[in-house]
Amino acid sequence: MTTNGLAGVPAGSIYDLGYRHYEGERRGRLYAMWSLYIESLRGIWGLGRTASAKAWPIFFAVLYGFFAVLQLAFSSMISQAIQQGEDVGELFAYDNYFTQFSIFLVFFCIAQAPELVCRDQRHSVLPLYFTRALRRVDYVLAKLGALTTALFIVLAVPMVALFVGDVLMQKDALQAIGDEWPKALPALPATLLEAAVLAAAALAVSSFSPRRAYAAISYGAYVLIYEAVAGIVMGVGQEAGWDWSDKPQLFGPLTSIMGANFWFFGEDPPQQWGFPSTLGADAYLLAALALLTGFAAVLLLRYRRLAA
Repeated sequence: MTTNGLAGVPAGSIYDLGYRHYEGERRGRLYAMWSLYIESLRGIWGLGRTASAKAWPIFFAVLYGFFAVLQLAFSSMISQAIQQGEDVGELFAYDNYFTQFSIFLVFFCIAQAPELVCRDQRHSVLPLYFTRALRRVDYVLAKLGALTTALFIVLAVPMVALFVGDVLMQKDALQAIGDEWPKALPALPATLLEAAVLAAAALAVSSFSPRRAYAAISYGAYVLIYEAVAGIVMGVGQEAGWDWSDKPQLFGPLTSIMGANFWFFGEDPPQQWGFPSTLGADAYLLAALALLTGFAAVLLLRYRRLAA
């Protein structure tokens, strides 16, 4: 249909393209955030995508849990060796497993955190999110929740394997479950804290670049450089007598949660693994909570200022 304008006003044309209004149920903001959380969680594991998208997260998850599952597989042999008084060496435990194999989780974050936040910036889909019911804080919580959930799953599998293995090493399985449960229970909040801090740090660093490769390199460099520099400062400071030389290690992206992990089990971080005797587990716990709060705030501020 064509309409002619008044004098001096250009004419315009109106076309009926057949668009229909949405007549379904509008489920609102919480449902939008939940949908983004589910899709982000699926994206981390490559569900609905090619096999190559599934390869890296599964590869690093398997590497992290392999040693606990291996101990589970040989639990009967280990039990017989212990009963015969043989030395089976130091077994993996709930309080030290993350400390020994956390590097695999760093690689997991390097591979998957950029996948969550870089694609949306690169393909300019953020305006589509933020013009709907979804708000920026909802976007941050959905992405952070998705990566935390994925990491929690990866972290929890070895804990379950260690629990089952310790039960199978005992003669009376039912009694062993009752005896082992109080020892294993602190692993749940410890695992949740580890997952949340790792997720917040990885997403905060990755969100500053729309390019996946740059984001991955930035996060990997941050972890490796900070941990290396903090270790060097502590070593040099101990020889020079600096009282503050152990403090930078508190805020290491890995060291902080390694030390905090021992707090849940009522222990102090062991000195034979490089933890200084001047810092207790409570100091590492506070540092880990500070890192979680700080990185979450950085992530939120990043998306509040991001043009969309």
